[in-house]
Amino acid sequence: MEDSARRRLGCEPLAITDELLERIEQLGSNGSVNTLALPLLEDLPRDQRLAIEGRVLEERDYSELAVTLSCSESVVRQRVSRGLRTLRRRLEQTR
Repeated sequence: MEDSARRRLGCEPLAITDELLERIEQLGSNGSVNTLALPLLEDLPRDQRLAIEGRVLEERDYSELAVTLSCSESVVRQRVSRGLRTLRRRLEQTR
C-alpha cells in the first residue's frame, strides 16, 4: 500500500539508513552544528518538523505517529522524507 501511494505521488523512496540516523545524531550532539541544525529544523513546515521530531528525535514508529498526526503512515513517511531531504540540502549549503 505504501509503495503504491508513493508511486502515485511521484515520490522517490527515501531509505533512512543507519548512516543517515547516525549523521543526524552527530549533528544533534555536536554543539556548533547543533546551532545550525535546530534553526533549520524550526524553519521546516510544521507537518514535516513534527514528523521528523517524532520519528528521528523521539524514535517513534510510523504507525504511532500516523495516529498522533491524524494521517496515514505513508503521509508520515513522505513528510519525514521531504523534511530530511530539505535539512540535508540546507546543511550542505552551510558547509
